[in-house]
Amino acid sequence: MDTLTVTAVNWKIRPAASVEDFRYHFLSLLEQVVEAEAELVVFPENFNIELLAAHEYSELEVPGILSSYGGLSELLSDELEDLDLWIIAGSRLVRSADGFENACDVFHNGGLFAGRQSKVKLTTYERDVWRLSSGSGLTRFPDPRLGVTICYDCEFPESGRTLTERGVLLQCVPAFTETMHGFHRVRKSCHARAIENQVFVIHSSLVGSLGKEPVPFAVGSSAILGPCIEPFPEDGVLAESSFNEEGLAVATLDFSALLAARETGDVRNWNDRSASDW
Repeated sequence: MDTLTVTAVNWKIRPAASVEDFRYHFLSLLEQVVEAEAELVVFPENFNIELLAAHEYSELEVPGILSSYGGLSELLSDELEDLDLWIIAGSRLVRSADGFENACDVFHNGGLFAGRQSKVKLTTYERDVWRLSSGSGLTRFPDPRLGVTICYDCEFPESGRTLTERGVLLQCVPAFTETMHGFHRVRKSCHARAIENQVFVIHSSLVGSLGKEPVPFAVGSSAILGPCIEPFPEDGVLAESSFNEEGLAVATLDFSALLAARETGDVRNWNDRSASDW
């Protein structure tokens, strides 16, 4: 398959009084994804965090509360059965051998589990307040063109380089950023990974507020990015959602054009890479 229609979800928090509220929110966005005839969708980091609205909690209790709800395969198994769609299910807090991790589940072909990518590099808040454990390594998915790095992980060039060395052409980045500083760090890192590795990158943002920690604010837009070379847009932005508003960015990726650009472009970052030159 040389082309793939993809969507990035800009998920705006709606404080959920129940699991049914969250299910309705997810399914309303999924309906838009299906109407766009998308073949792959990326949701943001910690997008089920709106379920905290039904709880009184301390910040340390958040991982235990959110992990108790399970993932999409538990909450929405029936609704996913008939979908021929790759779902990069944002990320959620899950129990692990060492406590809790921030992890992204990936599904395809009617909600079949395709693998999990845990967050490798933790922010100070995740490490010191939530006391999460780090994941290890980058997951290989059944479609070798596909890779995932959760938010902060995309800020390290080694993550994108490792994926691309394995043949990944589409780096998916579920993200949650509370400040404009954080949003720009992630977005500019996504642009950098697209340019240096000559790949597509999808950045999906969580926006809105719970009115208190752990989400006093979440800001951003979601975008589908490519390298800044012909035949792609000058700024590398194939599509972008409205800032701080719920919605989708939708684009059709042409992998043949991407690979051709690596060989014929006026700059050939991927072919010209060489650590020994520096």
